[in-house]
Amino acid sequence: MVVRRAKIVCTIGPASEPQLEQLIRAGMDVARLNFSHGTHDEHARRFQAVRAAAEACDKPVAILQDLCGPKIRAGKFEGGTMDVPTDAHIVLTEATKEQPSGGPGEMPILYEGLAEDLQPGDIVLVDDGRMVLTVTKVDGRRVHAVATQGGQLRDRVGVSLPARRVRLAALTEKDKADLSFGLSLGIDYVALSFVRTADDIRLVRDICEAWGRPTPIVAKVETPAAVENLEAIIQATDAVMVARGDLGVEFNPERVPVIQREILGLARVHQKPVIVATEMLQSMVTNSRPTRAEASDVATAVFEGTDAVMLSQETATGAHPSLVARVMSRIVMEAEQSKFFRPLSSEMPGVRSNVPEAVARNGCDIARDIGARVIVAFTESGSSALYASKHRPVVPIIAFSPNEATRRRLALLWGVVPWPIDKVTSADEMVDRASMILLANGFVSPGDKFVAIFGAPIGVRGSTNSIRVKVVE
Repeated sequence: MVVRRAKIVCTIGPASEPQLEQLIRAGMDVARLNFSHGTHDEHARRFQAVRAAAEACDKPVAILQDLCGPKIRAGKFEGGTMDVPTDAHIVLTEATKEQPSGGPGEMPILYEGLAEDLQPGDIVLVDDGRMVLTVTKVDGRRVHAVATQGGQLRDRVGVSLPARRVRLAALTEKDKADLSFGLSLGIDYVALSFVRTADDIRLVRDICEAWGRPTPIVAKVETPAAVENLEAIIQATDAVMVARGDLGVEFNPERVPVIQREILGLARVHQKPVIVATEMLQSMVTNSRPTRAEASDVATAVFEGTDAVMLSQETATGAHPSLVARVMSRIVMEAEQSKFFRPLSSEMPGVRSNVPEAVARNGCDIARDIGARVIVAFTESGSSALYASKHRPVVPIIAFSPNEATRRRLALLWGVVPWPIDKVTSADEMVDRASMILLANGFVSPGDKFVAIFGAPIGVRGSTNSIRVKVVE
């Protein structure tokens, strides 16, 4: 049986909500709920729909809550849009939720202290850089600018101010309310936008623990401060997202692939899963085929060792969500089955940080040396499957867990196939039961070998300390 190693994250929106089962069967492993858009009622409905569809498909699917973060947005324009030709002059004014509109020829921006934080020569990027404004003069509370690259302004379009002077906290009041709501639903991961330091991660972790619901955190790297503090952020978080949309706004385009490679390298060393995101198959928002460049982009992320690739607008509002997921799955598998696919292990020679990690890594080495068909990880918390995943074994990892929440979280990990198993009391019973499940589901055939990693005594979290080789009868 061929198992796709890199996982697929799909953003759920109006287009994909009616066809969640098709999306899961097409390859979705993680469903992303984007809290930059939509109401709590809409997200609750989608959350329950994903859970129901996953149960119908008999496949663990993780749900990732993506917090909005301190995204600065434009206010409202008369008629919903305003055209700004190149070289035209425009006045930026401070708007509020109570008064989101500006006057004629004005661009209202929902940011307190706008005039205090801008100065002549500053660059303001609008709509992910599609419009570029250069500040020419600050006059009281009015900021004068010229459109060095014009375009059409829309209501609530994103605005990027010089990052080093923005005074917004990484976790806004809206984010706190959204996070509490997500924790009440039972989300599997939470993604924090516009992370700047490791303290931002710790704040979210403290909130989750105060709720009594420790939840893995995905740090979205999309600001210059995050790139400067990259290693500390990766050490503090549970997973990391290469958020190339805002990275491409904050940095010149030629820097983004280099930053992506740096993130993947550091995450490999620190054994943290990585999601590569934004515009991976953007043309398929409307088209039925990707461009050659997009296919190469997805394959390059796979060759570089990403744990997951993400679809945003393609599945949220695109014309054919399940088709785009199926195409992405095909691109990933083609790359993984090629002779050029040699994913690097997180192995650091001579370094073993703990016993479970050493056991998982050595289990992977044994599986390679004896020609085992699969690696079996018996796990309560998922950590042994994570350690095995980051070693990048040559065979799939079947992660057996009696814990449903653990199985869902394992859906994000490279090369890991989560599988349910009842609680057992002995290692012999556990290995024998796994052997029957593997045989019944086509993972192995009689005479094949598999390597099992587990903890003794059975059922104790974080106790992985044993390796066993089993010949299937």
